[in-house]
Amino acid sequence: MKFDDQFLELVRNSTSIIEMIGSYVRLKKSGKDHSALCPFHNEKTPSFWVSENKQIFKCFGCGAGGDVFKFVMLMENLNFPDAVVHVANRQGIPLPKTTEVRDQANEARAHLLELMAIGRQYFLDCLTDDRLGAEAREYLDKRGLDGGTRDRFAIGYAPAGNQLLSWLKKKKVPLVDAVACGLLSEPEPGQYRDRFRQRVMFPIQDLSGHTIAFGGRILGEGQPKYLNSPETALYKKSLNLFALDKARDTIRKTDVAIIVEGYFDCVVPHQYGFTNTVASLGTSLTPNQVKLLGRYTRNVVVSFDPDSAGLSAALRSIDLFLEEGFRVNVVGLDEGYDPDSFIREFGRDAFRDRLKNSTPFLEFALTRFQKAQKDPLSPRGKKETVSQILPYLLKIPDRIERSEYVSRVAAKLEIDEQLIREQMRKTAAKPGPERALTANWPEETSLAEKHLVAALADPEWTEFVVARIKPELLEGLSTAPIFEKVFELLKQNQKISIISLRKLLEEGQSLDLLDTIAMRAPQPPISEDLILGSIRALEARRIERQNYLKQEAIRKEQEVDPDSVRLKQWVKEKEELRRRQNLA
Repeated sequence: MKFDDQFLELVRNSTSIIEMIGSYVRLKKSGKDHSALCPFHNEKTPSFWVSENKQIFKCFGCGAGGDVFKFVMLMENLNFPDAVVHVANRQGIPLPKTTEVRDQANEARAHLLELMAIGRQYFLDCLTDDRLGAEAREYLDKRGLDGGTRDRFAIGYAPAGNQLLSWLKKKKVPLVDAVACGLLSEPEPGQYRDRFRQRVMFPIQDLSGHTIAFGGRILGEGQPKYLNSPETALYKKSLNLFALDKARDTIRKTDVAIIVEGYFDCVVPHQYGFTNTVASLGTSLTPNQVKLLGRYTRNVVVSFDPDSAGLSAALRSIDLFLEEGFRVNVVGLDEGYDPDSFIREFGRDAFRDRLKNSTPFLEFALTRFQKAQKDPLSPRGKKETVSQILPYLLKIPDRIERSEYVSRVAAKLEIDEQLIREQMRKTAAKPGPERALTANWPEETSLAEKHLVAALADPEWTEFVVARIKPELLEGLSTAPIFEKVFELLKQNQKISIISLRKLLEEGQSLDLLDTIAMRAPQPPISEDLILGSIRALEARRIERQNYLKQEAIRKEQEVDPDSVRLKQWVKEKEELRRRQNLA
């Protein structure tokens, strides 16, 4: 179902977010807003806030936030259209006639989901069949999966041959549709066959619990060991994580996710109580999968196989997590063990100890890089290790944390940490002499930015801020993506509000930043003087930033050609910037 913006605005404006959320949790009024214990994670002190004025909620503990539709989605485990219907029905608002009949795309999707549900049931029936499923049941017994786990994950069995094909024909299922959802393959036009044969089947489900794909583990020898569904209209590997539908509530409550590679590496930890475990559906995570996980936590423990492929996958994943602002640890398992085999042999407590003693990502990477060197403490070994570790150091967003890790790396390599800092400056400055040095320029949100975003989110002050903020002030600001969406809305002649901004911002740091600032009352209170003073502070910061970059460009040019014409021009420009800075 699709709803236009006008209908969504009608439902949202007709609904008191305080009354809606108050029907689920006990809210306590605090100033203009309301607070409560967060319903999405365990806590003893309220960190969950709701604003009637802004029509949003925000938990400062687990990070959950959004409008009334988002709250209902999280509480009722609904997708967006169903959440809109839920709220509209509760408010007695009739649905638009155009939504009463699903469009063709939704019709086709619903049909494919029905086929996948049929396929899942077929595989379940095959597993329990006395004749067909005996070998598969014996295999699952050897892998230590109990009946409850099999039921929870709906694990089934695809028998050898083309038995699913024959069964679908008897059911008069259009075979072309079975190909479209990945149950069958069509190697030649009109020639159909079972895609999965003699494999233990793991349904892959979306966040609503619909089966959208399968992963199959072959019984006995054969290649490939694991076979996944192809990408279809239902399934995009890069947009899904195995078992996230089952793990997300625990991830919210514990504020940490365990990331593993394979199906058994995920299912077995769930059986032993580690229900915040998800799998990557492949050897490495994708940016979209990382963003998806970011809806529920910013803390992860990565547990990939300790072989070379697994370690490489861990490093690639760490890179993606750092770019999205996650805190990452790596759990080390002994050679020859993965989470599945480790837990089954050594037990729950041993795995829990490994998780508690997991290694911060940078220490893991540094150890990995040093081991790759023949002589890690030789001049060449140190140089190679520093060059490999630098990209990870540069991606640490917090300056204090980054500085601490630089000191640790220097101590372990037995070199002067200033040498690492100098190399970081050079690396960050490439390729051009005037490129912004993101690693050295403060990225934390300034007080002026916080004041302006808070004013922007307050309907009383929105227009006043929008009329005075200039695009050139945004360069290098952590809040730049928020204000860029403001200018985007202005071009489209759309109303600027926290709701319209949230709609344009993708899940991630900028959206979380908007929610966080909007829900925290600024001190001192918003006023014209506060807004104008904040804009002047950004103007001064812009000049200071330009001055800083120009100075770095001059320094580098002096190293190359002290007598260049370009250098003389840059010195003049720097003097002009200094004059403007004194006047600011």
